[in-house]
Amino acid sequence: MLKKQIAFTTLVSYTPNIKCSKHNRVRFKSLEDRDKGRKMFTEFFASIRKDDLGKEMGGHIILDSTGDIRESIILTFWETKEDMDKFYSPQNKALASLVERAKPLFEKMPERTDYAVSELSL
Repeated sequence: MLKKQIAFTTLVSYTPNIKCSKHNRVRFKSLEDRDKGRKMFTEFFASIRKDDLGKEMGGHIILDSTGDIRESIILTFWETKEDMDKFYSPQNKALASLVERAKPLFEKMPERTDYAVSELSL
């Protein structure tokens, strides 16, 4: 039986202003690689929340698939598309470094899709 694991970051009181989300679909080579990747992502998000780099991010959620041990979804939440685009731009060296370090764990590079938030209720 697969365990369901979800990591949450507390969304601050301004969550009603969250207008955008980036959907990151990540395929890992193995369950062990997914566990290593989750740890890397969790540490990354914790570190950027303390820096200017993550100050515009409204929060994130990491979802591990219960039906596919090699898949995770990472959603990040933003007040504006401009803030989201800036974070995911090639100029974000911290994000580029994270992806480079995680590359050996990936079956293929993550797929990213932008969404407008229609409703957010937690």
